[in-house]
Parts: sequence; C-alpha cells; structure tokens
Amino acid sequence: MLSKENVQYLYQELGCKTAVGMPFKDIATSDSIYMPTIPPSSDVEARTALRRLIEVSMGVIAPAAELEKDPLPNAVALLTLEDAIANNGKLPDGAIRLAISIDGDESYEQMLKIKELNPVVCLLKPKKRISHLHAARRVFEIFNANDIETAVIHHFTTDTDNSNELALQIGTQIGSQLTDGNGDGIMVEQVGSKLLFPVDFIRRTSFALLQGSRLRNTKTEFVSCPSCGRTLFDLQETTANIQDATGHLPGVTIAVMGCIVNGPGEMADADFGYVGTVPGKVDLYYGKEVVRKGIPNDEAVDSLVDLIKEYDMWKDKEEEEETEEEVVAA
Repeated sequence: MLSKENVQYLYQELGCKTAVGMPFKDIATSDSIYMPTIPPSSDVEARTALRRLIEVSMGVIAPAAELEKDPLPNAVALLTLEDAIANNGKLPDGAIRLAISIDGDESYEQMLKIKELNPVVCLLKPKKRISHLHAARRVFEIFNANDIETAVIHHFTTDTDNSNELALQIGTQIGSQLTDGNGDGIMVEQVGSKLLFPVDFIRRTSFALLQGSRLRNTKTEFVSCPSCGRTLFDLQETTANIQDATGHLPGVTIAVMGCIVNGPGEMADADFGYVGTVPGKVDLYYGKEVVRKGIPNDEAVDSLVDLIKEYDMWKDKEEEEETEEEVVAA
C-alpha cells in the first residue's frame, strides 16, 4: 500500500484527510504505525509516503536493527528492554525517539531502568505462556510503585479472520485493562501470510475500544435503552436516523430513550436526550432538563440538530472538511 498507486488509500485507511495528495491528521487518525520491516531507501515512493506521515506527526515505529541497516529519518526505534539496557538506549542513525518492547516477565531491576532510559512509549506484548492480564497487572504495579510515567500501549497480535472474534479478543484481553486505567492505548498487529482485515477496520475497531474504555472520543457517543413494551417509537430506526444526522460530533453524548419512565435516569450523563412521552411525540433534553416538549416524531431529529447548534456543540461535516483543506493548502 506504500506504492504510488495505493498510498492515497493507505492515508485514508489510517484516518488521514488528504488535500492535493498530501495527508494530514484529525482526531480519528492513527497515532502511529508499526513496521516490522521497512522499505529500502531505493524504494523512493514508499520512503516518500513514510516521510509524509512522519511530517504530520504520525509515529513510524520500526525495530532498531531495521533502522541500523537502512536509516529512516525521524523514525521511532524499537528495542527490547534487555537490549536497551545493554546499549544504554543508544539510537540508530536518524531515529528520533526510543520505544521499548516489554513482555511483563522482566526482572524488577530491569523494569526500574525504564525510568532512566525515558522511552517515548513501552509496547507491552506478553510471551505466549503468560496471560496478558497477569503480565499487565505486574507491569502497572511496578510502574505505579516507582512513579514510572512512560505511556504503555498494549501490543496485541491476532491471526483470526473473524471480525467478531477479533472484537471479543481485544475487548476481553485489552479493554478490561484499559477500563481499569492500565494502559494508554492499543496496537493491533496482524500476523500470518496475508492481510486479514483492512487497515481501516483495525483503526476503527481500535478507536471504538478506546471510546468504550473512556480514553478517547473520536465519534458521537450514543446511549440507548434496551426497548420494552412502553417504547413509544421504533427505537432502532430512530436511533439509526439520529446517528446518521449527528454521528460526526466527537465529544457529544446523545441518549435515545423509548419512554419517560426510566429515560431521564438512564441518560443522566448525556449531553442531549431524545425521549418518547406520548405516542407520536418526544421531548428533548439538555442534560437533565427538558428544553423542548411535545415534538412530532417526524420533526424531532431536525429539532435535535437545532438544539445541538443552539448549545454550540454542532460542527457541519462539509464545512469542517473544507476548512481543513484550506488550512493545509495555505
């Protein structure tokens, strides 16, 4: 995907916006990419693509041994903790920062060296014989006890080609850790002889995990009741219409509740609420207070959009993209 013909698609799958063929980042762009091998400097097109990603502050992480063979300016060099200690954190030519790979089985004394080495990030990838849960807990106990503030990214490898299985794997193994405050993010590495999922799918799944763990909001947060006999409108259809109209507003939480009985309590933490009151009509909430009452169902989504605009939490899709492109062009 680093070829001249495909690189535009790579930029898009990484979540970059593009203007005049150049990538730039927004809130839903991948922070870094990990490359076990890097293209040789003789591959001008691939190297240019990587340089452009680095120029927009996307980290390109590669093993130090790869960078020693063929330096990539401003790359992040990855070393095991043992190797980093042995060479005192020395970077290959051209590398700008150090990343350290840990497996959670290192000695206590080795772990303490991380503070001295001061890497930009630690990638936690436990050995197969060690559970991710126990390795992570040990790492964070040591970090917390010794005020080691280095960011830790859970390095998760997968060989499944089933999207549901992947969601279950990262949810149970990584999501539980992030929810407990153990870690700062996730890196998913696909292993095997072929690409199992598109890069875009891995990015969106990872960001969904971060949002569910309350670490990073990249899209609108929706809260919906499970529906019951008291529901006064088609909950699935209405929620889909609201998502279509407002799903591009990161940081905004919208609750969709089928009735007034439990709705206000269940949506207490939402910014805006859409609640069925009588057949054919809904009330709109801002926080915990009703601000618009008795709105016909066929007008309610538009009224919700107007309400979001009224409280200065709206951003138009087209205007946002045009503004970003103008900035890059300038």
